[in-house]
Amino acid sequence: MSESDFYSIPRSILQRLTDNKPIVHGHTPVERIYFDGVRLNCDMGSNTYSIKEERGLGLVNVRELTYIVYKTALKKMETRNVNRM
Repeated sequence: MSESDFYSIPRSILQRLTDNKPIVHGHTPVERIYFDGVRLNCDMGSNTYSIKEERGLGLVNVRELTYIVYKTALKKMETRNVNRM
């Protein structure tokens, strides 16, 4: 399924299918993690993101909507908030 097909599915349908649990997914690298109430893309592009300084590994706390990202090129960790859409 393409990303545009996935994001075109109404949130209400996904919530019903998942019993109101979030769908945590990857495949499309992002610099920041966003959550639309149903979908949370946590692909930090550890090896593939085009901006090497933004490549990272993420550890997500879904309950608190926070995450720790380890920037592989910079060798540093940051704690961030998941942005709500």
